[in-house]
Amino acid sequence: MPSEPTRLAGMRPITVGLIEKCLARPGGQSWGSPLVVALGARGTGKTALLREISDRCADVPHAQVDFEKEDWGNIEPRELLGHLAFELSRHWRQFGRIAFPRLWLCMLVVGSPVEIGDRRLALRKLREVLAQNQPLEQNREAVVDVVRLAGGIGGQSTPGWPEATDLLLRGLSWYDRRRLLGKIKGLPASSGSREDFLIEIARWAQGDEDDRSAADATFCDAFLADLRRAYSGVNRARRTLNAAVLLDNTHTPGGQAFLRVLAEARRRAGPEHDPLAVFATSRGWNPDWNESWHPPTASGVDEPERRRPSTERTNGLSWPRPRTASDVDDDWAGPAPAHGRWWPWYLIELGTLSQDDTVDLAVVHDIHPTSRLPGFVHRLTDGHPGATTEVLDLIARTYDRSNPTSLRSVFHLEFPRLREYLLQDFPASSREDLITASAAQDVEILFHREILSLQMPAGEGALFKTLSDNLWLCAEPGEGRYALHPLLRRVLLGELAAREDDHDLNWDRVHTLCRDFYERNGRAVSARYHDLALGNVADAVGHLRKPFDGELDVRQAQAWLAELDQITAAPNRLDKTAEPYDQVQAHAGQWADELDSTLAWLLVSLWLARDPLGDPGGTLDSTIESSFHHLAQGRGRGSMLLHERAERYR
Repeated sequence: MPSEPTRLAGMRPITVGLIEKCLARPGGQSWGSPLVVALGARGTGKTALLREISDRCADVPHAQVDFEKEDWGNIEPRELLGHLAFELSRHWRQFGRIAFPRLWLCMLVVGSPVEIGDRRLALRKLREVLAQNQPLEQNREAVVDVVRLAGGIGGQSTPGWPEATDLLLRGLSWYDRRRLLGKIKGLPASSGSREDFLIEIARWAQGDEDDRSAADATFCDAFLADLRRAYSGVNRARRTLNAAVLLDNTHTPGGQAFLRVLAEARRRAGPEHDPLAVFATSRGWNPDWNESWHPPTASGVDEPERRRPSTERTNGLSWPRPRTASDVDDDWAGPAPAHGRWWPWYLIELGTLSQDDTVDLAVVHDIHPTSRLPGFVHRLTDGHPGATTEVLDLIARTYDRSNPTSLRSVFHLEFPRLREYLLQDFPASSREDLITASAAQDVEILFHREILSLQMPAGEGALFKTLSDNLWLCAEPGEGRYALHPLLRRVLLGELAAREDDHDLNWDRVHTLCRDFYERNGRAVSARYHDLALGNVADAVGHLRKPFDGELDVRQAQAWLAELDQITAAPNRLDKTAEPYDQVQAHAGQWADELDSTLAWLLVSLWLARDPLGDPGGTLDSTIESSFHHLAQGRGRGSMLLHERAERYR
């Protein structure tokens, strides 16, 4: 399984600058930091990032939860609030112990054996719970604050009941006090009304979905009110940094529910900011973000750089897509925290290491930064952090520098683990469809049943949504289309190539269906793409030869190079044990016409070279360079672009 990156390349703006901003208390005041969420597919460094943040928060009151461990995935928000409060209420050297009296009161009431169907019996049971203090022993020492702040409840009498309930209600805004008290039907005007309010909390916790949501909201309001109180008064001077909550894998139902409850509680609080910095990670898109953010795959398709952050205007508002680590410093520049336009969320997209980041990681593995190896790894993994770390580790342990072709074995050694790791988010019923769909350049193929016979009962829309929600789609620049993440597609293509000849949708059958579909629809370049995947070099050469019947102007040369790039991006299932030059010689074939021969050699050489495993040592570069120069001779003004392209392979 790909490991989390051993070093967080390029993450310093987050692990230093952003954390300091969110923990800071300008003028000793809470300022309302947003809920920071790092997004990324599997293996993109989310857990490693949270681990680094945890290290930096070591001396600050903090609590951490992984929603994919310890059965937290479906936890109720109020239960999780109790866990977080337990952790935050530990004794911290500078900050002391944070008390949560309002929250503990809610927990005492909900956790007590209250008969919610009989008011008189319920009141007696609540009095017994508070008198005996039985749950207090289970809730650590901080729960004693309930007794102290409630006025010293004891015996069978009820002094302290009004104080205890008032303490809770004072933690809520005027709107919430009115909202919650209004939910109690026929509330009497006597002093017993406060007791009825506590009974109502217990009833909500056992009620329908709306009632349970009301209980969660009350718990969260109490939690934040306790935090605000803890950072005021005599404690204000020593509590110089906000408390922190670190939440891993919040794409789970429990994680999404908790973030929703917390965000809504902050909205209700309005200008009453809380001293809490929240850092979360997610492997999927949360629908709650649609109000003010666009998913990574919902904008930016017409940008010159595929992953450059952008905004779209909808209903007169500018909604950004998730930011990147390189955006953080600018977003948060200035003396005051620049949180207004992001609030209540600040989303950061992880998942792509730059070539420089890959070089930095290679150095950690004792790989020379100027060698070809970092570039090979970056192309092979498309900058996927976990896979990059794993491949670099394998190279450091197994690579024979005297034989560059041996780099091919690195991927094959890692392939089985990588396949299971990346595909575990997809149910078995959809894997076969996903493997078949990987043949096409983009996921448009999912919506053409004349090409594919999808096995998923829910149809192509469900598979597209699964890919999108799990952040495995990339918006292609200038094409207005979405494609699979290159690393995931490489794994899926390996599965497609491994299908037996008698499989109804084997490699040849799928690519033939795709080619014929694009041919019928007048998309010749896409058809030639699939021809090349089938090893049909002749038809691809025939298409690319047409502009060379005369001179090329600049526009024609640009269009021809674009078509060449698209066609030679075709996948292959060539023998990875053969030498690259021998592969070119075998597949380019013999041609009577010199132009056809040059085009065939260039086409096949580029086809192999664009596959990171096709020619990892770059042995075909000289062939590609000379072929471009040869084609450019006597071709008019457009030849300049061919000569320029040749220089890339010098």
